Amino acid sequence: MDYFVIAVLLITFSVEAFLKVLNERIKSQPIPENVSDIFDEKRYQKWIAYTKVNSRFGWISRGVSLAITLALLLFDGALIQVIYEAASISDSALLSVLLFLGIYQLIQFILGLGFSYYRTFKIETDFGFNKTTKKTFVSDKVKQLLLTIILGGGLVTGLYYLYEAFQDNLLVFIVIAWASLMAIFALISYLYTAVFVKIFNKIEPLEDGSLKTSIENLAAEIGFKVKAISKMDASKRSTRLNAFFSGFGKQKEIVLFDTLIDKMSEDEILAVLAHEFAHGKHKDVPRMFIQQAIQIFLYVFLFYVVLTTESLYTAFGFEGIFLGFGVILFSILISPLDLLISLPTMALSRWAEYRADAYSVSLLGPEPMERALRKLAKESLSDLNPHPAYTTVYYSHPPMHKRLAAISKNASA
Repeated sequence: MDYFVIAVLLITFSVEAFLKVLNERIKSQPIPENVSDIFDEKRYQKWIAYTKVNSRFGWISRGVSLAITLALLLFDGALIQVIYEAASISDSALLSVLLFLGIYQLIQFILGLGFSYYRTFKIETDFGFNKTTKKTFVSDKVKQLLLTIILGGGLVTGLYYLYEAFQDNLLVFIVIAWASLMAIFALISYLYTAVFVKIFNKIEPLEDGSLKTSIENLAAEIGFKVKAISKMDASKRSTRLNAFFSGFGKQKEIVLFDTLIDKMSEDEILAVLAHEFAHGKHKDVPRMFIQQAIQIFLYVFLFYVVLTTESLYTAFGFEGIFLGFGVILFSILISPLDLLISLPTMALSRWAEYRADAYSVSLLGPEPMERALRKLAKESLSDLNPHPAYTTVYYSHPPMHKRLAAISKNASA
């Protein structure tokens, strides 16, 4: 059974590597004609360099992560057993589980810290994206660690007590765990802007003026009740442009990155927001919630399988089922499941994006949306020539050349 887990790791890595190779090789082919003017020659060369650096960095970081995980699992889980012994200093079974996962996550955190630092202060800085200071970087990481301890620890504690209560009837465990996770997911979504975003960013009301009035008029025309229109100090970390909505139903809060406000014209911003409003009009948010409910149910069922397969634990030196190691096994075995789930979910997402683009065009015409998309691609050094197979698995939005082609087709129809 230990060979099965290791095989899952290696096969998943191989599939990911194959897709990355396909995506790298296609870069030698010409960029699609309808996006060939987004980059001038200087910026085109910068895009090529950025793509290559990110690809190499991805290979290295993913490879090191795989090597660390394999090192922990090989030789009948000898290193995992060292962590288990260190976590078994308490007579409390729950504390042993939390300590075990805490040590494991600390190893992952330290490993990720080095790669995150390099990406932020080397790659993103070299290509002009990074605005994060080292003080902000450290502060963000400390906050992320604390949130992981609080939320992750709370989630594991809840799973522990559910497992203890229903280990003789794990089908009941599945139903209650699924319902609990859905409630947690809904709560986090509801509190996302009010709590979680504000832990890391400063959000303040958008000042009165032409832009705010135009957004309010657009929302009123569509029939959306906008609770608040805010801007976020994204420029203290990056030059990238974005905007997002939060809230349920028609009570939406709009949050604009200050970089978006600075670099886009008013009609371009309205085109982007009309696209986002379309997701509400077309009921994409409820659809995604149902989609995520199904996905979470599959995750819980996989966790149930992990918790009922004792040979998975004995193969790595455990005397029986241990919830802490079960969480790690679940995180490994979920990878191929995620790859399979991504095929229909990403296809649905790309379809919804086409539909939202078309709605924006129907309200404001094609030009503002086309200019906004081109500007987003240019400022972010977006991949203008992704491989179709890579797009199928990883892209929640259609490639830029396909989005622009669809907009042109809708405008001429």
